[in-house]
Amino acid sequence: MFKKISFFLILLLMIIGVVVAVEATDFTVPNDFEDVGDGVYVLYDSSKQPSQILSVVAHRDDDAKDYITNDSTNDYTVFEGENNTYNFVDGSVNEKGSFELIEVDGVKFIIDFAKRGIDDKTDFNETFDNLMEFNKLNNVNSTEWE
Repeated sequence: MFKKISFFLILLLMIIGVVVAVEATDFTVPNDFEDVGDGVYVLYDSSKQPSQILSVVAHRDDDAKDYITNDSTNDYTVFEGENNTYNFVDGSVNEKGSFELIEVDGVKFIIDFAKRGIDDKTDFNETFDNLMEFNKLNNVNSTEWE
């Protein structure tokens, strides 16, 4: 009888562990980013207009391929950065930013900071700084893309 109860308790703990997996909302985000739901956070400027958008996307292979592949048809260019980070310019939606792949408790996420305007296609300081701040706040490191 004791063995049966122990078995069910262990099984219950394993099931609870799976259910309590890391989610996009479990991360700490840099100051002043507001949670708007579904792993999306917005930083507003002084006139209450979006200044930057943070997206925390659960990793899927097709997402990864889209993120790291240049696409001249859609005016999307990606530049490999340091420590498995990337910068991008997306002319089709007039955005640029920085992103990376992280893994937490066996779950992979794409962390993407984007801002409107591509007038300077080489200045990624704001989005990259927020990406590094995100890593520091969550004690995570970038993971190599597969």
